[in-house]
Amino acid sequence: MSLLTDTDLEKLIAKELNGAPNNALVIHPYSDDSLTPVGYDLRVGITVATSNEVGRKKLIEGESFAIAPGATALISTLEALRMPLDRSISGLIESKVTKVSKGLSHISTTVDPDWEGHLLIAVHNHSSEKFTMSYGETFCTIIFLKNCSPSTRPCNKDPGRLEIFLEKFDKETSLAARKRALKEYAPPAIILITSGLGWYLFGNAPGFAAVVGVSVAISQFMASKIR
Repeated sequence: MSLLTDTDLEKLIAKELNGAPNNALVIHPYSDDSLTPVGYDLRVGITVATSNEVGRKKLIEGESFAIAPGATALISTLEALRMPLDRSISGLIESKVTKVSKGLSHISTTVDPDWEGHLLIAVHNHSSEKFTMSYGETFCTIIFLKNCSPSTRPCNKDPGRLEIFLEKFDKETSLAARKRALKEYAPPAIILITSGLGWYLFGNAPGFAAVVGVSVAISQFMASKIR
């Protein structure tokens, strides 16, 4: 196994799928500015979902999005790849130091020898500040390795799984948002309702104070159970 440099990649890369030979590595849309000495810088594509916001975003040129502190983002790459059909090459996706140095998580994942389609990259904001990224911005690097032998097992990963993962992420984010809202608003609502009931039944009396104490305990118990 050996790492392919820009010299190797320039001979191997086809910029369009139509008419590309079987042994070509197709990257579309291709940007010569993204070619590095040892790989290719992938760019932010049109579809992004973040755990700090419910629903996904469809970006267009010039638009940006923010990853809140402690939040995770699923980013679809602008580029679609088709690995050589002879399964002679694999890929590794690595972080860019310019992103990691600002608090974005390390990226380390593989690209199978028979992969075809856009890639979905997960990143996490470990910093205490929001991290802003824009459509078309480079955010990770894929390096290509020449396999000692062609692979034989299929990767069994449908490019359509990107939508499946995004839908699942959307649902999890929506559920987390509902839980946060419930944890934030349910305890005060319980205290207000039970306190009002206590005042109606007991007036300004020890019974009212007891009801308030019980309502506070119940609200704290409920908040502890919402995770």
